[in-house]
Amino acid sequence: MVKKTPFLLLFVISLLVLNSCSTIQNLQISQDKLPWKSSGDVLVQDDFSDDTTGWEIVNNVYELKGYSSEGYLISINNKGGRSISTTGLQFSDVKVQVGTHKLTGSNDSYLGIVCRYQDSQNYYRFFVTPDGYTGLVRVIDGEPSTLPDGKMIYNHNVKQNDGINLLEVFCVGSQLSLVVNGKVALTAEDEELTKGDVGIFAETGQGGAGSFVFNDFIVSKP
Repeated sequence: MVKKTPFLLLFVISLLVLNSCSTIQNLQISQDKLPWKSSGDVLVQDDFSDDTTGWEIVNNVYELKGYSSEGYLISINNKGGRSISTTGLQFSDVKVQVGTHKLTGSNDSYLGIVCRYQDSQNYYRFFVTPDGYTGLVRVIDGEPSTLPDGKMIYNHNVKQNDGINLLEVFCVGSQLSLVVNGKVALTAEDEELTKGDVGIFAETGQGGAGSFVFNDFIVSKP
């Protein structure tokens, strides 16, 4: 028995190490929780002029996305398509802002910011439409629900058609809000998601394919 004990102990330790490795790989510290970060500090900033900063570059039959002379370009080749690009980092409480506009396509499209993105089945998306609406959708286990009252909101402050809109999103605790061109467009309270990645997205409606540009992406600690 004395001779077998070290081998048994080694086997148990190995199992524990292997089991914890996958957890460690998925564990990321929220950038806003780093002790040297203060309110107002910029956590991520990108004007998309440097094509080596890590954003996705994709070109297939469904979508084209990547760096361009206009900014970060997302082009969707079919109706009802959605494309998301994120930073690859973790955040809890953040302010995210970006300038965006439609290049081509129908006005029944959506473009905006994702927050607390855990995977394609769990996140919040905040958006404007080129025909003047704003909205917030929570996605949990792939099931979308529009917050706070189940519908989009028409907003006269949205610059329509191919106008450039400055979007600011606040995900702070359970408080969620979207600011469009300096004015609050909507607010909601939700406790389902507390942390995740941030990024940008575009989605086409029934009008067909569309192309969208994003500029001056900034994430800061609120």
